[in-house]
Amino acid sequence: MAVKSERKGELKKTIDSNKYAAAFAISALLLIIGILIGNYVSSSKIKTIDKMENDLKFEMMSIELQDLLYQQSPCSFSITPLEEKLEDVNSKIAFMEFHLGKKDSNLLELKKYYSLLEAKHFLLMKTRKNNCNLNYSLALFFYSNNNSFIAESERQGYVLDSLRDELSPQKFKVYPFDVDLNLDIIKDLEALNNITEIPTTVLDGAVFIGFHSKDELRKYILS
Repeated sequence: MAVKSERKGELKKTIDSNKYAAAFAISALLLIIGILIGNYVSSSKIKTIDKMENDLKFEMMSIELQDLLYQQSPCSFSITPLEEKLEDVNSKIAFMEFHLGKKDSNLLELKKYYSLLEAKHFLLMKTRKNNCNLNYSLALFFYSNNNSFIAESERQGYVLDSLRDELSPQKFKVYPFDVDLNLDIIKDLEALNNITEIPTTVLDGAVFIGFHSKDELRKYILS
């Protein structure tokens, strides 16, 4: 009987050992699969972002040429396709910010170029509004991604985006400018509008410092 008990004990130990070994092997396999999937996803994401970056360069060049064309005769063209391109580029930059981080050097260079296009488009829209008997509101939004300002900047940015979607881009146009990009055109726009605090929204010439609600801004636009 003692021999049988010992054999049973040894068999149980063997079974337990096999269970632990199998569990370890499965865990290790799952870990390896997870790493492989993660690497594949990361690689695919990098390729997607690289392609997007190259596409953005061509899209922004196209926008710049269209903008120059429209400047020659600002009242003769529908600007909607150009605005849709600008918004598409802005969405892609936001996608890249999410995946690369707001401080990525390549992203910041793209943002600088995009900011120049935005400034040119803003001046074109201002000319059209003054000279072509068109009715829409223009908003300059000065923001920062620095820790001291990012929370309030993002809150105000969401409000402006939501208001633009509500009123339609044809009636309300928003031009966000990252003041940390150190561009002369952004500094000039800040100086012209007496910007001293971040975030600040300039809505049809009226200066709104800090955060302002959607209702407040809507009321001003529709008044």
